[in-house]
Amino acid sequence: MSGREEREPDDRDDREDPEALPEAERIADAEWQAFVAELRGQTAAVPEVSPEEIRDVLDDEDWSPPEPEPVGWRTASPTLVLGLVGALGGLLALLLGAVFLRPLPGWALLALLTVTLASAAVLFTRLPGSRNPEADGGEV
Repeated sequence: MSGREEREPDDRDDREDPEALPEAERIADAEWQAFVAELRGQTAAVPEVSPEEIRDVLDDEDWSPPEPEPVGWRTASPTLVLGLVGALGGLLALLLGAVFLRPLPGWALLALLTVTLASAAVLFTRLPGSRNPEADGGEV
């Protein structure tokens, strides 16, 4: 005989459903259907502007977007760029020196640690000192 035939019948019908609502909190089916039908009728807000007016504004050919400002490391301040290069380059040089130059000379270790820590200090001093209390937190 297989394992399925040897099992006893499942008695799940006898147990209470833990997610079932108590009788006092249940809603009649007719009330629920009326509620759902009312929700289906309100699928979207009615705009105060007609579709023709929206099309007229969107089809305006005179408008052109403003020229975006340049972004990137070329427009960043030299202090920020040098701080990033020093911190990341120093860490990378320390890692590569520890892996490939097994007895790393003391002067090289001291120089790399100094550059890395000084660059990290420069980056920390460039952090903003205070927040704008009126801002919503979405500014960069």
